[in-house]
Amino acid sequence: MTQDVEQAGLTIDELSAVTGLSVRTTRYYASLGLIPPPERRGRIAVYGAAHRARLELVTALQDHGFTLNAIERFLARIPVDATPEDLAVQRTLITSWTSEAPEDTDARLRSELLDLGLRPDALDTAADAVHRHMGALADDLTAILLSDIIEPFRRTPHTPEEAARLQEALPRIRQLVLEGIVAGFQASANAIITRSLEGE
Repeated sequence: MTQDVEQAGLTIDELSAVTGLSVRTTRYYASLGLIPPPERRGRIAVYGAAHRARLELVTALQDHGFTLNAIERFLARIPVDATPEDLAVQRTLITSWTSEAPEDTDARLRSELLDLGLRPDALDTAADAVHRHMGALADDLTAILLSDIIEPFRRTPHTPEEAARLQEALPRIRQLVLEGIVAGFQASANAIITRSLEGE
């Protein structure tokens, strides 16, 4: 569906088709207030780009494990006049950092480490350490992302093109953060090895 057609307005059937939702689900979400009321053109309800962006955000939140009640609370904090570009940035922010579910990753890593001969209790201790430190690191890095990138973006006027550039940049920022975490861990591990060797 072309952008011109979407800007001209979509029927609920067309809106459902472009978002991958059933008409019934789309109507249900509308009844919950997850999208604003449509524009009326005679007896026809017409939906625009903002409706689509909100539905795509709802889907992303569900994929991230949010309940409908939590999604309602989340959307209530977003201004009603938020642009489709702003909503797309919101969606990009909450998109998972990995295509594999965390529990699947944990299970796969545990299986491979057990196959290599590591004891289950050692794995549990290591997993506790990783989750403890990664949780604190994720909190710090998320706070920096919000304070240095997202909040300044929200507070200042921006064009749709600038919003699109930010949306495109966020996945690359994530990749760079992950690379930085790996590099930082490697540097710290090397420093520990060096100290150990110097102490012998």
